[in-house]
Amino acid sequence: MNNSVDITLRAAQKGELAGVYRLEQRVFGAHCYPDFFFRQSFDCWPNGLRVAIDQNNHLLGYILMVQSEQPHIGWILSVAVDTLAQGRGIGKRLINDALNHLAPSVTQVMLTVDPANPARHLYLALGFVELQTEADYFGPDTSRVVMCLMR
Repeated sequence: MNNSVDITLRAAQKGELAGVYRLEQRVFGAHCYPDFFFRQSFDCWPNGLRVAIDQNNHLLGYILMVQSEQPHIGWILSVAVDTLAQGRGIGKRLINDALNHLAPSVTQVMLTVDPANPARHLYLALGFVELQTEADYFGPDTSRVVMCLMR
């Protein structure tokens, strides 16, 4: 994979959902979302499921950011960048792009992250603050740090 910065950020297309799922599996392993979740996300939040594509149409990363039932709160449900493309600012670009596509009514963006995930430092650098660490967030031995960005 080349290191070009020529990357397109846009809403995912239906034909890319299998690739998004494969990327999810590579990045998150056994703790990944199931394939049908991405189809349902595409149907429910077509502009919230966004991808980073290089000039050769390779999927480099994706983000799923949605507005909650509370109109002032948005959630980043997942961000994944291909391991071969990490360290190139793609995660940061995906987050900023998704933030730009949120409704103006969203004043808080929430996310959770594994305490050991290096992406935690990216979130802090983007202005997210750590609210709490919740043990067993997804079940036994799956602690998560809950973070919030005020817009």
